[in-house]
Amino acid sequence: MGGKVLDYEAKTIYMNGKNDGIALGMAQGMEQGVAQGVAQGRASMVLDMIKDGLEIGTIARIARMSVEQVNELGRKAVLE
Repeated sequence: MGGKVLDYEAKTIYMNGKNDGIALGMAQGMEQGVAQGVAQGRASMVLDMIKDGLEIGTIARIARMSVEQVNELGRKAVLE
């Protein structure tokens, strides 16, 4: 009888751990996905402003980025 109880407890602990791991993985994945989406949206906005001829300093201020970051995005876009 003791073996069945231990087996049941082990399965319960396993399933709880598995469910916790899945929930954590989903939450981290969603957080990472949102962050990636925001970064891609910001990069797209910066590239549009560069194409429209706005000054780099103005773009950096609006996008809350450094001038170096704006220039790097522009360089990467040219290479792609």
